[in-house]
Amino acid sequence: MKSIEFLPANWDKGKRKKSNSVNELKLYYLKWNPKKQELLNGLTKNRASGRPHYRATMNEAGLVKNVDYINRHGKMLWTFHLRWDDYGKSNEYDIEFYSNKNLSVLNQDLFAPDLSAIRPGWIARYKINDTGTPKSVTVMDQLENIYYYYKFNYGRNELKSQYFRSDSILVGSHTVQFNQNKKPSKITYFNENGIMKNAIGYEYPNDAKVIISQINNKGKVIERRIIPKEENK
Repeated sequence: MKSIEFLPANWDKGKRKKSNSVNELKLYYLKWNPKKQELLNGLTKNRASGRPHYRATMNEAGLVKNVDYINRHGKMLWTFHLRWDDYGKSNEYDIEFYSNKNLSVLNQDLFAPDLSAIRPGWIARYKINDTGTPKSVTVMDQLENIYYYYKFNYGRNELKSQYFRSDSILVGSHTVQFNQNKKPSKITYFNENGIMKNAIGYEYPNDAKVIISQINNKGKVIERRIIPKEENK
């Protein structure tokens, strides 16, 4: 994202005129797409108050340096630190967290519950390809002591994720199968020896948001849960 497509409100135009350096400029948005590195739906600072939003800080070259996620209570939960080369391209970025999190809750396709805990001050370093798709994620503290890392491989309608401890010992892996609408249809988890542990199936009928099936290591459905649309509004 070399620049931001943004139609400033009057307040923002005034702020631009008063800024002595572009590095001082902070812009506010409702949406942030890290894969495309796009910030959308611009807001004034006043309109951002009291609602979840993203705050972007610019560097001297006019590129986005940091993107903070702030909840409706005004608490900053995490920050994207973007890294740019001399040509204005980026092949990695960091996410710094300020509270306890679980990466598998934030992104169940990439991460597994077995190895995804995050502590305040920890950083997830993403290395990405030319399309913004993650190739690997390394979790570390602020001194760059590594705790664990992930590697990703992509096939046709499939993702394979492998996760390792800091000493490079394989902890486990999982595969994600996607349907024609790019939604996950099945996630299958394996132990360090490649033996299936369990799986989760996803169905998307017209009359429900999603049907989630828990599958044991024998391939048998042991639980099925329907999440109605009304519960997700």
